[in-house]
Amino acid sequence: MKKKLAAAIVGLVTCASCIAWAGETIRAGLVGTWKLVVVYDQFTDGTKRETWGPAPQGLLVFTPEGMFSAIIVAGDRAARPNTVPTDPVGPAIAYFGSFSVDEAAGTFATKVSQSTFPPWQGVTQMRKVEELGADRLKVVASPITDPSGRQYVPHLEFERVR
Repeated sequence: MKKKLAAAIVGLVTCASCIAWAGETIRAGLVGTWKLVVVYDQFTDGTKRETWGPAPQGLLVFTPEGMFSAIIVAGDRAARPNTVPTDPVGPAIAYFGSFSVDEAAGTFATKVSQSTFPPWQGVTQMRKVEELGADRLKVVASPITDPSGRQYVPHLEFERVR
């Protein structure tokens, strides 16, 4: 009996938090700081590539004012002698700018102001929100064609920093 009561209470608490979150807009749900937990590229043939190697790290920040900042760094970067902070050791990318949300489409767009990858400067990038909860965010980017002509879709998963 006690086990059933405990399970019911856990269920109600979980359900209540789902219902409370369900009332949020995507924009309101995005605002905050997110820690990268999974990132991979999926090709049209179904194969996956871990571009960032094992244990990549990153942060994604959305402000209430409509600004964003993102950084992803490979987890296995070796130190390189005779470098300075203005000459980062890759793989790494950092970029920032403004963002907007299309609530009906379940997407958000980032307009990149500056990036460690100059071709992204001034570019608007679309992301589809696959999952947005109180502590979890899953997004997929628009398809990209790599230098060899293969098309892939970046997948990113984050957990909220509390």
